[in-house]
Amino acid sequence: MKKMLILAMAVLLVLSAAACSSSNNESNSGSEVNGGAATEKVKLKLWTIWPSGDFKPVLDELVDTWNSEHPETQVEVEATENEAYKTKVKTAAAANELPDIFYTWGAGFSKPFVDGDKVLALDEYLNDGTKDKLVANSLNNFTYDNKVYGLPYTMWLGTFFVNQELFDKNSIQVPTTYAELLEAAKAFRAKGIDPIAVGGKDLWPSMFYHNIVSVRQGGAQLNNDALQGKASFEDPAFIRSAELLQEMATAEAFMKGNLGLTRDESEAVFLTGQIPMYFNGSWFAKTLDAAPEVKAKVKVLKFPVIEGAAGNENEWIGGMLDTFMVSSGTKYPEQAVEFLKYMTENLSSGGYKTGAGLPTWNTATFDDSEIDPLLKDISDLYSSATGIVPVYDLFLEGQQAETHKNLVAELLAGKTTPQDFSAKMQALER
Repeated sequence: MKKMLILAMAVLLVLSAAACSSSNNESNSGSEVNGGAATEKVKLKLWTIWPSGDFKPVLDELVDTWNSEHPETQVEVEATENEAYKTKVKTAAAANELPDIFYTWGAGFSKPFVDGDKVLALDEYLNDGTKDKLVANSLNNFTYDNKVYGLPYTMWLGTFFVNQELFDKNSIQVPTTYAELLEAAKAFRAKGIDPIAVGGKDLWPSMFYHNIVSVRQGGAQLNNDALQGKASFEDPAFIRSAELLQEMATAEAFMKGNLGLTRDESEAVFLTGQIPMYFNGSWFAKTLDAAPEVKAKVKVLKFPVIEGAAGNENEWIGGMLDTFMVSSGTKYPEQAVEFLKYMTENLSSGGYKTGAGLPTWNTATFDDSEIDPLLKDISDLYSSATGIVPVYDLFLEGQQAETHKNLVAELLAGKTTPQDFSAKMQALER
């Protein structure tokens, strides 16, 4: 009997030890043991709009470096093409399925995310000197109700690209005023040359022309005030700018068939050296690498001024709208913000070196030989800036942005009057 009791106790001890071993194995699943303590391995999901493009190799390299140096915090990237991404990120926000860190645009585009408490406020994480490392005013478009929700990694500017050779060959003066721009356009048209490139089918390239003409006519402050609902789009300056844009269209200043051409199709013609003028984002300086012979003939300028108007040559459209934000639903806010800082700072310097964009962090120094000459020229032009206005479709929200772009298309097609255009703009909720 005594032997049987001892045997039973031995069996219980063995079973107990096995159970403890099984329990410990389960509790350490997905964790690393460090010095006897289990440490959870953090996995962060990052969404971008770069399945390809100039920023992709920069991001790939810095993510690889981060993952190598931070084995306890690993980042996984998922990329989606730009236009499809806009729907994807909105759908994910509505379903509370945003990843830990995600690409987005500031101002009106991300306002619904902030209003819906989908995004993490960063203020408590930025008191470590981070704000001092950023270019002045770079947080404006990511600040809502005095709280910061995103960090910038690049800046782009609306830039006037001019093929100097075409002007020289045709003995036409490069314009510095609106009157000279119209005169140059008519002169090129008379020679059978499309004067100005634009891809109207995509809507936003045409909008760029409207926005810069509005800034030149009314000034940066009036444009920003109108976008914020502090001024009226029926102000005479906006009616006048709509008249000028329609005047350009009537004079056939824009390339033939522009309303049916995509941005890429219109740029392809400029890249063959057949069009003398193009106004678009500063990123086009990098696009010109595809046509080095043409790029060598291109100069970057400020868009022509309108004589007697309130705006001046040192006011721009563009700015810092591209950003990354952290989901309020992330399980790892501290790690996500730490990576966000690392990523945006290194994208800022890396993107400038590769010609993808202008820097928004002032923590890096550059050798001029490292920088695309046209991008460096744009940076120098911006050094005297006195004001900047975000492009309308990224400041306005959702359907308001789409309405604005379609109204510009109607204006260029002669399907609406400047007065009706301004009235419909004023009717937008903002």
